[in-house]
Amino acid sequence: ILENQHTKRKDTAPRLRKKCLVASYPQRLKRKRKTNNTSELHASGVSFLMQCCSDNEDLFEGYDSIVGDSAFLAKLEDVELQMRQCHDQQTQNACEDDLSDSILAEDFRDSPPRALPSSQLEFQKAVTTPDKRPSRSAHNTSTPDLMNPRPAVNHADLIVNKPPPKARRSMKDHLKKVLIDNAATSSTVSKTVQQKEAVMTEEISFAMQAMESISAEQDLGPFFGLPSKVKDLIFILKGIQDLYEWQKTCLSLDSVQQRRNLIYSLPTSGGKTLVAEILIFKELLCRKKDALLILPYISLVQEKLHMLGDGSRGAILEMTLSKILYMSKSTQIIGMSATLGNVGDLQTFLKAENYTNDFRPVELKEYVKIKDSIYEVDPREETCFSFSRLLDFKYSSGMQKMDPDRIIALATEVIPQQSCLIFCATKKNCENLAGMICKYLNKEFLKHKEAEKATLLSELKNSGNGSLCPVLQKTVPFGLAYHHSGLTSDERKLVEEAYSSGVLCLLTCTSTLAAGINLPARRVILRSPYVAAEFLKRSQYKQMVGRAGRAGIDAMGESILILQDKDINMLLSAPMEKCYSNLLHDGGRGLLSLVLSLIGLKITTTVEQVRDFMKGTLLSVQEAQVSPERSLWDLTVESIETLKQKSLIEVSADVNNQTILQITRLGRATFKGSVDLSCCDLLYRDLSKGLEGLLLNSFLHLVYLVTPYDMVHQCKPDWMIYFRQFTNLSPAEQKMATAVGVPESFVARMAAGQSVRKSVDIVVVNRLYLALVLYSLLKETNLWNVSDRFQLTRGFVQTLLSSASAFGSSVLHFTEELEEFWAYKALLSELTRRLTYCVQAELIPLMEVAGVMEHRAKQLYNAGYKTLAHLANADPQILVQTIENLFKRQANQIIASAKMLIKEKAEALQEEVDDLFMLPSDLPSL
Repeated sequence: ILENQHTKRKDTAPRLRKKCLVASYPQRLKRKRKTNNTSELHASGVSFLMQCCSDNEDLFEGYDSIVGDSAFLAKLEDVELQMRQCHDQQTQNACEDDLSDSILAEDFRDSPPRALPSSQLEFQKAVTTPDKRPSRSAHNTSTPDLMNPRPAVNHADLIVNKPPPKARRSMKDHLKKVLIDNAATSSTVSKTVQQKEAVMTEEISFAMQAMESISAEQDLGPFFGLPSKVKDLIFILKGIQDLYEWQKTCLSLDSVQQRRNLIYSLPTSGGKTLVAEILIFKELLCRKKDALLILPYISLVQEKLHMLGDGSRGAILEMTLSKILYMSKSTQIIGMSATLGNVGDLQTFLKAENYTNDFRPVELKEYVKIKDSIYEVDPREETCFSFSRLLDFKYSSGMQKMDPDRIIALATEVIPQQSCLIFCATKKNCENLAGMICKYLNKEFLKHKEAEKATLLSELKNSGNGSLCPVLQKTVPFGLAYHHSGLTSDERKLVEEAYSSGVLCLLTCTSTLAAGINLPARRVILRSPYVAAEFLKRSQYKQMVGRAGRAGIDAMGESILILQDKDINMLLSAPMEKCYSNLLHDGGRGLLSLVLSLIGLKITTTVEQVRDFMKGTLLSVQEAQVSPERSLWDLTVESIETLKQKSLIEVSADVNNQTILQITRLGRATFKGSVDLSCCDLLYRDLSKGLEGLLLNSFLHLVYLVTPYDMVHQCKPDWMIYFRQFTNLSPAEQKMATAVGVPESFVARMAAGQSVRKSVDIVVVNRLYLALVLYSLLKETNLWNVSDRFQLTRGFVQTLLSSASAFGSSVLHFTEELEEFWAYKALLSELTRRLTYCVQAELIPLMEVAGVMEHRAKQLYNAGYKTLAHLANADPQILVQTIENLFKRQANQIIASAKMLIKEKAEALQEEVDDLFMLPSDLPSL
């Protein structure tokens, strides 16, 4: 979804003007950042995207010339005079040499960075070690050669061999010459860069002019309205030399060129995302506007795609689109989708045109397996199936019992030379199936990429702080692994990278992999047409089989669905799915949230305005299908009354006696904190009660307050574990647990299997159990130990931690809007930071860097890279040599991310400085 915002941030120019991170951060912080020069903004915006740094970049920024600083030169002359007087007693020759060496080589030489890692210091030492190179005079420059200092000179030899002294140039004149020569040299070196930038700027200018006088026949630029440099970058970064024909057609549509809304539909892996990226580049580079891209990628947990027709996430997306359509008539919206049965409804909602194509870069052949027969899916046949072949594989009696679906036979037809994905209904099935296949594989599988698999096992063990999943330990040597939400994010990443590189040839996985990760395979096997206990939806099936076929590697891809006789009719009768509004999902929570945000943002202030807004929603388009019994108007009025009853909004009258809707303090806190309306009143009560006896000598009480309500029903306590952990609490912590509603006597009775007379709130009981899990994590930060102690999957524990961190941030914003909760602000800020990373405090700065997980952070810290500054100034080659199992590409990413973080922090500080010095707009005047 592309969002073109016409309002510019006040700091757009300075942000774009900084092309990238190079050295000299102190100089950058000193410069004046305010600018209104539009041409400078355009040129620098292009440079920021297209290149890492520019040879002609002014590292001195606001300091135009040291030569023009008379005060500096006067001080320099004073120093020179003092040096002369000091050395009057020595020979003239020695005085000249000492003066030159001391001032140029010491007083004006940059000192090395402080507290660099030992490996980096060795690098610095190696750089400054003298070696045999041509003399400085061979290089036509007067710049002091600090990288290659001259060997020490024996003054006795110097006196004997030195020619008669010449008239010595003053230090002031010498420095002027150095600076002038440097400026001349820099200009010469950067001439090519300037020419390239000039060409690119010209292309951008042409594209912008063409867009102002647009027509269907016009060519907007060398690459669909973009500079040719963008095409070069796509080739460098993605390896894409040319676009598919459908992509060229889509980018040339009138609706695209004239910036009308569009929905384009293609099968999975057709290349939809690249089209969106090109359109985003046009917004950023040519129109200087912002763009918002909502991707269908997810953290692989038990959730779906950001899809318009999916549950609460779909409701949020519908709210966002409705607000954009209502507030801005010039914003372009681009929708990407697979084939839908009711795309017309979406066209009406978005006021969009539609482009559809059935292109796939690799041919997909779909099969079903029934008993030992394999049939090809053929819509032309009356039964939709045509016989293909019999599965021929010699099974022993033991194998037949262990593998009745003949999955080993299907998999070994392609592995290990080619890849295979096997989708299973449950997480447990994934693990069991991977282990079972290994039992019957030929021992030759162990020799395939043996060294790489050993490295993978080592990395998996390191990611678990020395712990390794016994299933993976058994399957990885054969080139197999499982992939589901029970893995940690580190494990998933390692498994995905190993599969993509061919180290692993087979993955058993759940349906979440199909939706979230681009991991194609030569053959995709669906073990059953069920996801958990539900029959496979058509969209889920298409996502799974869409993983078959690797562009650029395979000429075709295959999918095989294993069916039982009873499931054939259900599969054939599965209708084409349709996309429906979900504002009424789960009791209308989406509609309530939408109305509250409309009033909170002051988009609507009257009931009539709310009604007008609702006419532009997808729910309005589908009112007859989604809510046949009650009208949209009735639902809207009911939502407003519900919000009034919850004290989230209030009604008042203006001077014209017109009814005005206003948000209350509690409503604003709920809206600003993005707190679910179903639990905002419960959260307020919990926080209020917590103030009566807030426990501050441990994190347990605060952790309980930020334990997410929506995860309470996802975990049933093991009462023996619960009781054991409860008894390990301090007396103060046990008292706190009793205060929130979980006395020790209750936990003890449940652990002993006895009946409980006194009723308790099971939500509070389960929430405290999850809080104990989080509390244990904060104390020892070892996820494996905690998951083992509570008998929970490590993936669930990590998901709990991530959810608690996000909810903690919401609670923090919630409390910031309510004065009575002032005490929580500082406490929750620190707790949320701890929950976000859940590592030792000294590792937190390194964990901010993209691609750095806990194990990598420990490696970096132990090697001496303890701060962002260390990483930003690191040499990638030294990193690769110092850090085990770190490749140069990863090292470059880490360094680039660290530089970007430092840049962002510097910009944030500069913005604070600018705000402090900014003249108030309401300053009283005569």
